[in-house]
Amino acid sequence: YILSYKPRNKLPVEEYLKMQGRFAHMFKPGNEWMIEEVQKEVDRNWEELLKLCEL
Repeated sequence: YILSYKPRNKLPVEEYLKMQGRFAHMFKPGNEWMIEEVQKEVDRNWEELLKLCEL
């Protein structure tokens, strides 16, 4: 694997999800855990990709 772009700073997934109307249910009271789970998964996938690229 070759990583062609590495962002300077990682943005939280919350910024992306807010722009997408289909994820509005995640921002209702009591559903904060959904955003946390998505963030954990994204972080896990990013770390795995970095390991595959040996960066």
